[in-house]
Amino acid sequence: MQRHHNLDFLRAFAMMMGLVIHAPLLFWAPDFAKVYGIENIAPAEEWVNILGRFISSWRMPLFFSLSGFFAILVIERKGISQFLKDRIIRVGLTCLVFSALYDISDGSFDNTTMHLWFLYELIIFVFCFSILYKFRFLKNLLCMKISTKFMLIFALWLISTVPLGYILNNWWHPLALKASSGYFDLKIGNMLYYFSYFLAGVMLYSNQNILIKLQKTQIIFLLGFLSIFAFFVRVYSDHLTIGQADDLSNVAKMEFDPMLVFFNACMIGMNSVLFCLLFIGLASKFIKSGNAILSWFVELSYPIYIIHIIPITMMTAVFYNLGFNQFNILPLTVIAGFTLCVILYYVFIKYTPLNWLINGYSKSPLKIKFLGA
Repeated sequence: MQRHHNLDFLRAFAMMMGLVIHAPLLFWAPDFAKVYGIENIAPAEEWVNILGRFISSWRMPLFFSLSGFFAILVIERKGISQFLKDRIIRVGLTCLVFSALYDISDGSFDNTTMHLWFLYELIIFVFCFSILYKFRFLKNLLCMKISTKFMLIFALWLISTVPLGYILNNWWHPLALKASSGYFDLKIGNMLYYFSYFLAGVMLYSNQNILIKLQKTQIIFLLGFLSIFAFFVRVYSDHLTIGQADDLSNVAKMEFDPMLVFFNACMIGMNSVLFCLLFIGLASKFIKSGNAILSWFVELSYPIYIIHIIPITMMTAVFYNLGFNQFNILPLTVIAGFTLCVILYYVFIKYTPLNWLINGYSKSPLKIKFLGA
């Protein structure tokens, strides 16, 4: 049975980048900093904002694309019933349990999903896709071999989902695709945006020749050039919109020229498509087989992403109070936060029933005789 080590790593990498993008969270959310007793925290420096935009432009689209790829892979190998059972436990139930724990920890009981919003949307996509897969016509459409022309058309569709998302969310604003905050905060525009990438991943599974094309050196250089160029244009378009705010916490209250918002939305969409293709190409070129370190990294990625938000923000607060500047705080926070998360994983998850939720009973070292080996 073929294992896609390249895409396994890429999915894990996308989740682990959550530690990087959340390391400066206190600088972006001053109210969150107050939880750690920090009043009037300094705003994020411009390079931090640019780093955040870079990661956010591709991380979740890439994750949902790979989720679609592995969804059809599991269905083809184990059947749709086993796929649904696995995802209901490992995605749906995990989201409910850990978001409830976060709710209890802050005492608000406001049905927040916090950083686990993507699990909530993913389980919805799982059910939607399972329904679509039942219809032979739609199944054949999603699993058909596609031409280069169709690829270009679908890429344009993916780009267009950003401005379309703004319209569906009824907010023509650069922050219109901001992540949902709770179970009752579903945004149709966000769903269209991410579900389109999920379906792109499904189609990639039936067209794995694309992986061969993307790993060609000349294609990687071309995608790299286009991605970097598009990103700098996007940064400039950000400067013309949200960059005009003195304080990022006030951006949501601002209004911008509609054409600038449209241009910015198109650049965000283009960044998402180009960087996703680039990273898939790089992973396909350089990761041909698995090893112990890669397997360990993949194993850690999901549980660490689930539990990382408190350790990461706590370490940010510690280093900020010690007087470090932001250039030092971010790498120190990521290293210390990752280390703390690894310890928490081995103490509280790996050898406990929580691992049955996150990684599945069959992969857990903890076994109970009457449940089977």
